[in-house]
Amino acid sequence: MKKQLLTESSAGHRFAGAGLVPEKSAMPSEAIFQNTPPPSVFIVDDIPINIQILSTILSEEKYDIAVATNGEQALKMIRDVNPDIVLLDIVMPGIDGFGVCKELKSCQETLGIPIIFLTARTDTEDIINGFHLGAVDFVTKPFNTSELKARVRTHIELKRSRDIIMQMNKRLQSEIEEKERMAKERERLVRELEKIAITDSMTALYNHRHSIELLKTEIAEARRYSQPLSLLMLDIDHFKSVNDIYGHPYGDTVLVKVSATIKKLLRDSDHAGRYGGEEFLVVLPHADAREAHITAERIRRNVEALKWDATDLRVTISAGVAMFDNDTPSSLIKKADHLLYRAKNNGRNQIQG
Repeated sequence: MKKQLLTESSAGHRFAGAGLVPEKSAMPSEAIFQNTPPPSVFIVDDIPINIQILSTILSEEKYDIAVATNGEQALKMIRDVNPDIVLLDIVMPGIDGFGVCKELKSCQETLGIPIIFLTARTDTEDIINGFHLGAVDFVTKPFNTSELKARVRTHIELKRSRDIIMQMNKRLQSEIEEKERMAKERERLVRELEKIAITDSMTALYNHRHSIELLKTEIAEARRYSQPLSLLMLDIDHFKSVNDIYGHPYGDTVLVKVSATIKKLLRDSDHAGRYGGEEFLVVLPHADAREAHITAERIRRNVEALKWDATDLRVTISAGVAMFDNDTPSSLIKKADHLLYRAKNNGRNQIQG
């Protein structure tokens, strides 16, 4: 097919064959793109005079113009220039306009750049093929100067609006992710603070206050559903002597190791807390007297079997086992404490109840 040339006449931008005819001037695009970089237009045509005339027309709109005279050159340059729009001739040697369009639309970096085909072709099949490949518009030669400017301006505005929306979406997504991250961090901190509030800092068992709260809760459940409930009161034997002989830091080591031993021997439903000093409170929901004694004895044996750096040290515990019988929390604790006192008086390292 014979290429149609764009030629400039003294009467204005009128092209023999291409028929670019000036009409009433359109609104300058700089009013639309205030406070933004000038839009960039990339022209691809193998006829230099066409490039020259198109550049002159579009420069009136204050666009930045870049050009290429063949498909291979265009593909290399467009990735670097990243224009707002590409005006692409179809009939070119080597890679034609359809080939350039297909390549640009297959690359993530250039996928969003709008492409307008400039062509003398009017075949419906060519137009459909161009749209199928990803072009946004066709301007058929001969064309009108004002129409060309309007189409270019419209598609640049659409592209820039789409870019702004995408940037806003990314920023919004980042803000949402940051808020979610902060919310998760707050939740983690709240959980950590809640854990600190109920945990004995040395032994990692429940502290005194929370142990009493758990006992109140389990007593209410046992009363409501007529379920068995047991309470263990444990005390490390001769703990004052451990501190006096080996020092308080080593006494702390004994407390930590005994606490860990108690905790690992309990069910998930059981609650172990440091009642005070070297005393421990263990709440055993749904445990009758026999089960409570088995648990207490297992703890006693395991504590007695612990090995220590101080080879002459032997650590034992005594325990009182009390069963819930319509008790209040304080009365049940008193029962367990009384039985613990009996175990101490009877020689220690034993279970009473």
